[in-house]
Amino acid sequence: QNVKTSDEKFTCPYCPKKRKRDYMYKELLQHASGVGQSSSQKRKAREKATHLALVKYLEKDLMNIDETPSEPADKSDTPIDSDEQFVWPWIGIVVNIPTSRTPDGRTVGASGSKLRDEYRRRGFNPFRVNPLWNFRGHTGTALVEFNKNWPGFDNALAFEKAYALEHHGKKDWLVSTQQKSGLYAWVARADDYKANNIIGEHLRKMADVKTIPELMEEEARRQDKLVSNLHNIIQKKISSFNLIMKF
Repeated sequence: QNVKTSDEKFTCPYCPKKRKRDYMYKELLQHASGVGQSSSQKRKAREKATHLALVKYLEKDLMNIDETPSEPADKSDTPIDSDEQFVWPWIGIVVNIPTSRTPDGRTVGASGSKLRDEYRRRGFNPFRVNPLWNFRGHTGTALVEFNKNWPGFDNALAFEKAYALEHHGKKDWLVSTQQKSGLYAWVARADDYKANNIIGEHLRKMADVKTIPELMEEEARRQDKLVSNLHNIIQKKISSFNLIMKF
């Protein structure tokens, strides 16, 4: 969509019409960055993603335009790197799942369906949880699969944030100075994907890594192709109808 309304004025194509306003270049860049980097739960993942993609477009294609912003940037939100690579489809990682030994020496732990049902009750809505096993049995880790869409991304981020707020997120797990108890969890990213462990091995088999802007661009291309195909179908039907009407 066109963001330029005049030589010096711009608009945000992703904001509702009732909230549209004219921006100078850097004001629009500031707006798009602020929404894209927002940590507010009121902001949906799709809204953040579209605005991050707009930042990319502004910086790549319109960065020669230089205006002074009228307002300071909002520093209250935690910055989100638009180049950050997430595992795609969205996957959560759970570690420190309690395990026990059976009389024959096998390691057992909570089933995937039990964890899945618990996460569904908490509103995270995964469609599958896969415990990871090796030759000894249950490894105490699991992969949580979310729906391959933007609501699925919202659920994945809510899942991650819930554990982070309880100090059971990834950073807390990696701290080696304290005894760990309870589950720790986070959303899988590029470093997890590349890790030389059972988690990395499984992620590389079942997924890829992509940035949010890359996913938005792919979605836009699919939509453009869908519109183009629909246009061709309509034109063929019109041609067929006109041909029939001749007789």
